[in-house]
Amino acid sequence: MPVRYDESEYVFCDLQAIYRYIRQDDEEVARRFLESAYDSFEFLAENPMSGRARPEFAHAGLRSWRVQGFRNYLIFYRMGNDCLQIWRVLHGSRDLPAMMK
Repeated sequence: MPVRYDESEYVFCDLQAIYRYIRQDDEEVARRFLESAYDSFEFLAENPMSGRARPEFAHAGLRSWRVQGFRNYLIFYRMGNDCLQIWRVLHGSRDLPAMMK
């Protein structure tokens, strides 16, 4: 049974920035990115242990999962007491340790 998910205050800004960046080249691809990101959130709510554990970021239980169809974009999340907490959505080439502080 899927759990519910909550997005941190960063997720909206992350998705908006990625959408604007991709839209510079192709608005349809930018829309598909948003759909894929939310589809991935739903998948993770149904399969919260699917992602890769990320102990290098020193946040207990932090995991990552690639946005389906957009393999360079990573969803960082962890399972809370009663819901999946989506923390960030970032491009894999970013300075991830600095972004995850």
